[in-house]
Amino acid sequence: MSLCINPSCPQPAHPENSRHVTCQACGSGLLLQGQYRVMRLLSSSSGFGLVYEAYQQDQPKILKVLRPDRTDNPKILSLFRKEAEVLSQLNHPGVPLVEPDGYFVYQPQAGPPLHCIVMEKIDGPNLLQWMLQQGNHPIGERQAFQWLHQLTEILRRVHQHNYFHRDIKPDNVMLRSSGQLVLVDFGAAREMSQTYLAQVSGSGVTTISSAGYTPPEQEQGQAVPQSDFYALGRTIIFLLTGRSPNDPAMYDPMLNLFKWRSFAPTISDEFANLLDSLVSPRVIDRPKTAQELLDRLQKLSLSQFMQLGDTAALHAITSPPVIESDWGSTQASGFQMPDNAASPIGDTPAPTVIPRRGNSHLWTWLIAGGLTCAGLLLLGVGVWHRQRSQPPAATVPSGAVNDIDVAQPTPEIRVELLRTLTSHTNSINELQLLSDERRFISASADNTIRLWDLSSGQILHTFTGHQTFVNAIALSPDELTLYSGSADGALLAWNLNTAEQQATFAGHDSPINALAHHPNGRLLVSGGSDGTIKIWETATQTLVQTLTGHEGAVNTLIITSDGQRIITGSADRTIRIWDLQTGEALAVLAGHDSFINAIAASPDGRYLFSASADQTLKRWDLNAEEVLETLNGHTSYVNVLTVSRDGQTVASGSADETVRLWDVTTGKLKVTYIGFGMPVDHLLLPSEKQIVTASRENSAIKAWNLEP
Repeated sequence: MSLCINPSCPQPAHPENSRHVTCQACGSGLLLQGQYRVMRLLSSSSGFGLVYEAYQQDQPKILKVLRPDRTDNPKILSLFRKEAEVLSQLNHPGVPLVEPDGYFVYQPQAGPPLHCIVMEKIDGPNLLQWMLQQGNHPIGERQAFQWLHQLTEILRRVHQHNYFHRDIKPDNVMLRSSGQLVLVDFGAAREMSQTYLAQVSGSGVTTISSAGYTPPEQEQGQAVPQSDFYALGRTIIFLLTGRSPNDPAMYDPMLNLFKWRSFAPTISDEFANLLDSLVSPRVIDRPKTAQELLDRLQKLSLSQFMQLGDTAALHAITSPPVIESDWGSTQASGFQMPDNAASPIGDTPAPTVIPRRGNSHLWTWLIAGGLTCAGLLLLGVGVWHRQRSQPPAATVPSGAVNDIDVAQPTPEIRVELLRTLTSHTNSINELQLLSDERRFISASADNTIRLWDLSSGQILHTFTGHQTFVNAIALSPDELTLYSGSADGALLAWNLNTAEQQATFAGHDSPINALAHHPNGRLLVSGGSDGTIKIWETATQTLVQTLTGHEGAVNTLIITSDGQRIITGSADRTIRIWDLQTGEALAVLAGHDSFINAIAASPDGRYLFSASADQTLKRWDLNAEEVLETLNGHTSYVNVLTVSRDGQTVASGSADETVRLWDVTTGKLKVTYIGFGMPVDHLLLPSEKQIVTASRENSAIKAWNLEP
């Protein structure tokens, strides 16, 4: 396909365009600047123009085109040109790359001239899309610290070139698949010059405002470089709380008070104080420069390391920093850490990967390089989709629910590291154990899947073919076919023994978060970040049904062992039970106070366990559809559940860096395992003596000895 961007073209997507250099409908040139061929519209909702995907030979690019009716406005045209000018000067992986000739004017046939910018396409979502798609699940202090450090480094480079951004907010920060944050949309950037200072004094500056993120002085048309720090602090607070800065629960307009700390109760006072200084209403109370902010971050890290007594980390922090000076340099951080050093907050290695939410599938995002894809159409005409009336939410019976008393003495065992498996280059999104309890599969945000031999640590196969993060995997009952779903909605089938791709499903038009295979081998069920559940015939890759009802992303799903019901857990804080044959919603289970991160059922179908970001588990009577107990003990998000092979034990992994084993039939806590040194986002139980874990903090998979 080749798309004509002439706004007057009667048929921009003419079927013959792909074989010609001029549009077969209007005669306009299709090869912009003699090298860029436009393939599809990504967004028409941008304030100033249209956003397309274009290709320079086989390299994807982003093409921004200013709407013709906006070119008559000198201020808008100036802002559009400014973005290309600024980005062409900032040679840094934290900003999109624009070549010196990236700005040009295209003249279509018998149409108005179009102002265009061609820039690098970022292979990831923006932070607002990420947060929305994963249910506004807050990030932890570790990740907030590192992201703040990355963004400050980017601002240091921007400010060094005498520019400041003026519009930092989650929408304008994107994530590369490598884990690098990227600051985008420099249309509002201003040059810090004497002319600008004179304009500020005379209030002759265009005001750029984003509610909740714009500092008071900028609202008055008097932005300064320190205004970026205010917006940066508000952005980090949004990520830590999952709440917009102008949420009435946090902001009191009558008293002009911004009270956010209670919504991030696990954040240290030192880090919270730093953020409060960034969002101070008075410019004078914020850091003066990006370097000063980097120095304060380094000092905060130093303080944390001193408390831990980690001399290796102290050496790393006090060593000369490695500063990135050019595109492609090896490190964009203000300081380096050895592999065995403590992280800035806590005692795990500083992550170099994009984080995932505190459940099995954080990587949910919209395709098109993190841009809003309003123009995408659902593949596969004639998909059956119907609205169903929903049953009332199940109420928790009064007096029938017991909180399990974890104060009773139970063993607490420190695990011993047996082996670290390193091959993936980005975070692990799912682990699955095979029935031989020797092999397991890992899915990663590095776009690959790997089959491992646990006993030797050897990689048996690597599955490549996904274009972005692999979020979910499922095995056929005979374990000959592997199914995988990714963040761009792709759903693929593989031969497990050869790693060859066998089939492609139509997929979702949103990220796939969860997969489960029917016991009969003929059906596959997928859950998406758009809240839908889809049922597929595996032999023909045909979509059978689409189930709707969840008001948030489907984070986890299972099929009961009898093959009769689908059970789904969502970011809308509910669990829903569906009749697999009819698609009817049988029940809605409510009771958790936050997102459902994982669910697991006992093999006999009697009990259901659910894990939530509210730090609890619940044990349900699946037949009566009633909660039996709330299982307390974890002190942070519960991210993953795994039932042992004998069906007697369910294991829970948490961001509190522990794994707890619970009795399936009684809900009693059996044992707590400590010593993992990092959040437990995924876990396997290959035997009674061993556990395998992975964390969103890094790309390593670790095997542990459970015996004291």
